[in-house]
Amino acid sequence: MSNNNHKRRNSLEFIVSMTVCPSDIDKVQQHIAIAEPARNPLRNVLVTPLFLYNGSLDRVRRMSEQGVSVYFDSGGYYVQIGRLKYEELYMPLLNAYKENPWADVYTLPDHVPTSQDSPAEVEQKIRDTITFSTLFFHELPDELKPRAMPVVQGHTLEQVEQCLQAYIDLGVQRVGFGSFGTSGAKQEINVATTSAVQLAKHVIDVAHAHGMKVHIFGIGTPALTAMLAGIGADSFDSSSWLKAAGFGQIFLPFMRAYNISHNSTVSELQRGITFEQFQQWRELTRHQCKLCESAVELQESKMHRAVHNLIALMETVDMLNHGEYDLIRAIYESGSPRYRQEFEKWLQPV
Repeated sequence: MSNNNHKRRNSLEFIVSMTVCPSDIDKVQQHIAIAEPARNPLRNVLVTPLFLYNGSLDRVRRMSEQGVSVYFDSGGYYVQIGRLKYEELYMPLLNAYKENPWADVYTLPDHVPTSQDSPAEVEQKIRDTITFSTLFFHELPDELKPRAMPVVQGHTLEQVEQCLQAYIDLGVQRVGFGSFGTSGAKQEINVATTSAVQLAKHVIDVAHAHGMKVHIFGIGTPALTAMLAGIGADSFDSSSWLKAAGFGQIFLPFMRAYNISHNSTVSELQRGITFEQFQQWRELTRHQCKLCESAVELQESKMHRAVHNLIALMETVDMLNHGEYDLIRAIYESGSPRYRQEFEKWLQPV
């Protein structure tokens, strides 16, 4: 039931990050057909054209022709994890964009700072991002310029302000934000630190004041979507649905991930859940898909878990957009203690 005592918010779009091979795209679509969700979760997808496997770009183009919105990512993530140098990104990316003028959004080349960078290194990456994004924008064909999305980077208010001013001057219609804390062996995992969330909110407030939409890069689990809605983001992308499945983890709307493959209590990350508890929470969250009706299939099939997770993320966003605040509050209160305050923190009544 809708609760009219809450702030009216822009609808939030979930962009499905798909760095997969052609056979995986087929498998995802096949499992969506088996799941019979309320709607197709592949309404918007994010792909990196420079790093797609052979044949995948053709498949994504066909999806675009069938009405799917396609976001092109720049490959900044691959620079972040050391796969190539930032300077090596520019010309191949420009050529890829020119050769594929059918996408809906084109991310400009950003140099992603990590939590391990020194202040001087972060400053240099911000300068790189502004300079090369601006040059890149001017080299894009005129037909693609309205679909360009430069990325705001920075660890300080002054740095994100520099990016914002440069992009306001370009006259773009949307910007991305990607400067979250990072963790992992290659600094490949984005972390929603308090300071980064505050910066993201500032970027959103300024961008909206100038008529620009804001996309949040690489943050997106069900438990964090209330935060994304609360700060006013327009869209976000996530590959968490697939990564979590690889670790044996499952999602439900607004809940943290739990390991369904084995009842592990070794670490907080791999905290296990029994199938009986999962079924209770499945009923509470009103999750509906045919992929999670069998404990054995959910435990043994990564693709069952992945597409189940994808549908759970879609349902999470749909609940927010439909204003089902009473249900959302009940889910948060029943879930992990860590997230019990998320509802009041981000979805405050007026």
